[in-house]
Amino acid sequence: MQNIIVTALNHFDKSQTKASKLANLEVLINAVLYNPSATLHFVENFRPGMARTFFDSWFGFIKSAETKLPRVHDKKLSIVALCALLELAPGAIPDNVKDGWPAIVGGIIRIFHDLPKAVECKRLIFGNVVVSEHTRIYRSPEIGRGFRDRTR
Repeated sequence: MQNIIVTALNHFDKSQTKASKLANLEVLINAVLYNPSATLHFVENFRPGMARTFFDSWFGFIKSAETKLPRVHDKKLSIVALCALLELAPGAIPDNVKDGWPAIVGGIIRIFHDLPKAVECKRLIFGNVVVSEHTRIYRSPEIGRGFRDRTR
């Protein structure tokens, strides 16, 4: 896990496109979800103050969630990862992010507020979902054809 976090942090400030910034951020958010305490420890040990930089960036994405966290998956991932952070013992929280810790609840509320718009956008893009035993076929009324997502 540490190698994944270090790799993501090495590219954290170097990402140049919106998609690569989001993908890199989501690697770190997934790490927070997997093991919040260890992730915060690794991030802060990577470079002093890096945990604060990570949270500032993440909350920057949350504040403009319609454009920077556009997908339903992006929003749900952030919600569950932020909830995982709320379960941490106070001693596991790096000192330089403790002052911003109460903002987590506000971030969750903001994402929940934007979530219905993302769900509606997804519905407009993919239309109705037809589920068979092994395959989901997404039909988009705008496109007029479907694509398959193998579930097995």
